[in-house]
This record gives sequence, structure tokens and C-alpha cells, in this order.
Amino acid sequence: MDVLWSSPNPIKPSDVQKKITNEYAYTTIMTVLKRLADKKVVTRTKKGNTFYYSAIEDRQTFACTCLDDLFTRLFRSYGETVAVSFNKIAKTNGYKL
Repeated sequence: MDVLWSSPNPIKPSDVQKKITNEYAYTTIMTVLKRLADKKVVTRTKKGNTFYYSAIEDRQTFACTCLDDLFTRLFRSYGETVAVSFNKIAKTNGYKL
């Protein structure tokens, strides 16, 4: 995702592979990008025989979306316990709610 966020234009899997410091197989990069597209995290556009990918949301919006989903599921499952725990962690780390 960092590579997609840093690119102003949609990019090919081979471009993603070049920018990643770890060495991953091209097919691995393609598989991950395809799965992200299936989950509606990135867009996938075909030009000729090549797919180009770009992030749908910027980094901050994506993080907020993920956290909103996580907190919603936790609150639904555990209710007040989650709120108390979250408040305790925030205070311990110096955050005011």
C-alpha cells in the first residue's frame, strides 16, 4: 500500500515490485494486488494486457476506515468492556478523550 500511496498515478505490478525493498515474486505482487482490488481497497484498470493499480483512499482515510470497522466489531461483541479498556489505554499513553 505504501508504494501505491506514494505514486501519483496508477502503477503496474512490476513497478510495485521494483519499489519494494524486500524481494517478492512478481506473481505474489500480482496476487496481493488482485485481492486488494477484490476487497475494494485499490482500483484495477486494464490498459492493453496490463493492469494498473491505485489506492482508493489516502493513507489516513484508509486507517480511519479500518479502525472504525475494528472498533465497531469490538463494541458489538464486547460492549462497555471495550470502551473501558480503550479509555484506560488512552490515559496510560497520555491521550485525552
